Amino acid sequence: MTHHNSILLVAFVLLSALAMFVDAHLWDPRKKKTTVVVENDIEGRELAVHCKSRDDDLHLRRLQPHWSFDWTFRPTFFETTLFYCSFDWGEGVRWFDIYIQDRDYHICKYCRWLVRRDAVCLTTDSNQACYYYKRR
Repeated sequence: MTHHNSILLVAFVLLSALAMFVDAHLWDPRKKKTTVVVENDIEGRELAVHCKSRDDDLHLRRLQPHWSFDWTFRPTFFETTLFYCSFDWGEGVRWFDIYIQDRDYHICKYCRWLVRRDAVCLTTDSNQACYYYKRR
């Protein structure tokens, strides 16, 4: 084997090992999909919901009581995924960050939010956490 061939063989082995290492370490469970569900839990009122992220506009939705809509996405590797929504049922617009990856990633992969007059409540199999609205 010539010196040139030896160098090529070593380079090939190193690049192959590096490719396997990078592939193994770039795999991340955050690449799994997350679903967010927004449900109108305000009796007798239609709810106008408009959700967005930096990259996506999910458009205005009008939900009758107990109606819902959902969307599915892949959280980012750098934990920066954020979706925010405005809610209006005729008593002024309310705002809330409906999905913050740092807050929600370890809590739910199926995040069901109940929109109420005073708060939005994240419901999971084991509990419910309510958050007050942001006002703008």
